[in-house]
Amino acid sequence: MVEAKRPFYVSFTHDQIPQQIDHSRSQPGPSGGTANRAGHTSVTSRARLTIAWDDGPPGGDGRFPIFAQSVNVYFRLTDFLIAISSDFAARSCAYQATLRHELQDHIYDPIHIFHSYRDVLIRRLNAVAVPTREVPLRVASITEAESRQAEVERQIVAAISQTRRELALDLQQARDRHDNPDSYRLVYNQCTDAQWVSGR
Repeated sequence: MVEAKRPFYVSFTHDQIPQQIDHSRSQPGPSGGTANRAGHTSVTSRARLTIAWDDGPPGGDGRFPIFAQSVNVYFRLTDFLIAISSDFAARSCAYQATLRHELQDHIYDPIHIFHSYRDVLIRRLNAVAVPTREVPLRVASITEAESRQAEVERQIVAAISQTRRELALDLQQARDRHDNPDSYRLVYNQCTDAQWVSGR
């Protein structure tokens, strides 16, 4: 596991696995297709950044030090929602097979992918030269301080944005892999034709 250098703090967390299943709709998921007829799961990835800057007294040359007290980056996988068709009775084979698919392929796999990006992000952040109290930047004016801070922040935001884009693409590609005919066939084969049709 890669560790973040000071002054970075990086947090990757996810919501608890949902215990409540939306069982209210015959056709769960977005309208306009049959891919989500039996079940549908949605998750959301969010990111937040906070930076605390500080400065010190000027030296004999009139220049003063600026540095980041903290750079906190929070990634969270959240808003889990699992929906299974109301056509399937809660204890039916079709319901249970669909639930296993939604949990394994659309909750646990995204969680695994999500946390794999922690080290990716930390490596990118560690490559950004952020002034610290021990190794500050020395500037001649507030205008210069703001300019130097903005450049550091631009690099941090770029690292976060790149990681978010790659994570979103990876999650979408995983969804596409799991929601294809071969994957659905594995789910369908867990029950008989009659069990899928009757939902009992």
